[in-house]
Amino acid sequence: MTDSDGGNWLDKLAAGGLPQILAGPAGAAISRLIGAVVEIPASLIDGVAEGIKDKTKARSHLTQAIAEKAAKIAVDNPAIMDRAINTLLWRTYRVQENKDAVAQIAVESLIDEPPPHDSAGPSEDWMMKFERYAEDASSADLRTMFGKLLAGEVRKPGAVAPNTLHFVSMLERDTAQLIQRVLPHTSDRGLTFIECVKPALTIVEIAYIEQSGFWTSEKSINLKFSNDGVVIEIVRGNMGYAVRSKANTAISRPAAILSRAGRDLLAIAGGPFDFQSLANVVLSNGAENFFFGEVTTVGPERSILNANELLNQSESQS
Repeated sequence: MTDSDGGNWLDKLAAGGLPQILAGPAGAAISRLIGAVVEIPASLIDGVAEGIKDKTKARSHLTQAIAEKAAKIAVDNPAIMDRAINTLLWRTYRVQENKDAVAQIAVESLIDEPPPHDSAGPSEDWMMKFERYAEDASSADLRTMFGKLLAGEVRKPGAVAPNTLHFVSMLERDTAQLIQRVLPHTSDRGLTFIECVKPALTIVEIAYIEQSGFWTSEKSINLKFSNDGVVIEIVRGNMGYAVRSKANTAISRPAAILSRAGRDLLAIAGGPFDFQSLANVVLSNGAENFFFGEVTTVGPERSILNANELLNQSESQS
């Protein structure tokens, strides 16, 4: 794995070339993944290097005993021993390659969005589970998901349920790519506007996502317009939309509801919400105007600051 400058990112880590954001819990989590590939300086990650040295000493006696036993077996079965060594080396290399890739993505995510100073970081139990799953993350999609999940857990311990790690580990590549497509059309409440996904999801694709455990489909989202003919909803953080339509009417569109694993993935890897796609859908189904912006709430009343109006681009493209 190399960075954009062409150098090895682990070498930069060892030389103290990455930001101090990797000190403390973040550094401890990353060092668990990269293992003995580098020894992280104590000046960068306090105490981690010394811990590695201590564990190395403790393992040396066991390693020596195993080596002596292996040597005796090799005398009697040299061909079998050669195959066993090749298998072990290949397995070890592949596992470390996967973990290094996941660690790099986590580092990049943490640099972009640093954890709070008071974060305790992932628990030992969580990291043990995570490391086992990260070992088999051989595809780019899985590595990206696991890297972002680790960064999310570093920022906010408890944000990622252990069951979510298992869910991601079982994802097939095609399903993972489908999930990446639907995240930009899903609100923080775990509601996905299915019609917003382009190209449109087929019935089979919707079923594949449901069978994976990511969501439950065949639901609906209802926008009910009262006397003023306006509905304001929050979708991501404090960002939301306002829709104007005829008073005392309603717009109902197909939707899906995310599982706990789905909501964890959304929170960690959701990215920005696609307001234009939603505008296209609601304006094509009876709405008169669509706005998006920062939503403020005062008592029961909501309003949008610096509202931006979006037109129906699906009509202009047809």
